[in-house]
Amino acid sequence: MNAKWEQHIEVQPETQRPYRLWNPRTGKCLIGCNYKHDRRAHIGALIEIRWAKIGDTIEVIDIVLGKMVGQYRRGVNDIKFLKGD
Repeated sequence: MNAKWEQHIEVQPETQRPYRLWNPRTGKCLIGCNYKHDRRAHIGALIEIRWAKIGDTIEVIDIVLGKMVGQYRRGVNDIKFLKGD
């Protein structure tokens, strides 16, 4: 279940916070979830997906390289991590 975030977000080679959290269900980035380091972006994704509905997905994307770094999916009793590109 890969989102087409490439159509909505342009690659920005010079940015202070290149990691974003993307919600494929709404087709938008999460507001205020821009991170400088990928580790913090993954922790932010885990926090967001913990409070999401069952079946929701949060993707961590890097707008400098233009690729998805990771994807988290909320299950009934767990959170699944799917590696990005």
